[in-house]
Amino acid sequence: MKKLRFVITGNPGVGKHTAAKIIAEKTDVEIIDINNVAIANNTIRKKTDHGFDVDVKRLVRLLEKELKAKGDLVIVGHLAPYVLKPAGISLVAVLRRSPYELEKTLKKRGYRVDKVKENVASEILGILLYDSTKTFGKRKVAEFDTTGKTPEETADEILALVQKKPKSKPKLLGIDWLMVVSEKGDIHRFFKC
Repeated sequence: MKKLRFVITGNPGVGKHTAAKIIAEKTDVEIIDINNVAIANNTIRKKTDHGFDVDVKRLVRLLEKELKAKGDLVIVGHLAPYVLKPAGISLVAVLRRSPYELEKTLKKRGYRVDKVKENVASEILGILLYDSTKTFGKRKVAEFDTTGKTPEETADEILALVQKKPKSKPKLLGIDWLMVVSEKGDIHRFFKC
């Protein structure tokens, strides 16, 4: 029987881990948190001004080994498109959030100003969506806008897609935060120009 494995990814602050926990509780599916695997197996080389320098090749090998031994899974983490291979992945849910809401969330978490700007800029440009479609292919990637939604609503939307028949295809919503920010005249707010 084919294993159901889906990935939840997106920038920090979009609700990945909370949605994954809710889905795991509702479906009794195990979660693999890529960050926890990286930390538990000492794949972090050092901390830099831009975050952690991860030994990606080692993390890829560790995840491949761990995935072979497991059944149905929810795999969560922003590193997903860089450390997972498309084989065996059923769906990739890329969570997105309004840059305005994301900025507030990251500030509440105590992120440094430069890290807030870096993560919000990544969200505006859709970096993780692009990298996810490049790694896993458009047929496996779906975009979910978490703006103004509870984690339960987001989890339910992901589950609804996961539980559909195999003929239903994930969809890219065409979320364009760059247009939103541009129309509001806020390019300078989020980018150095």
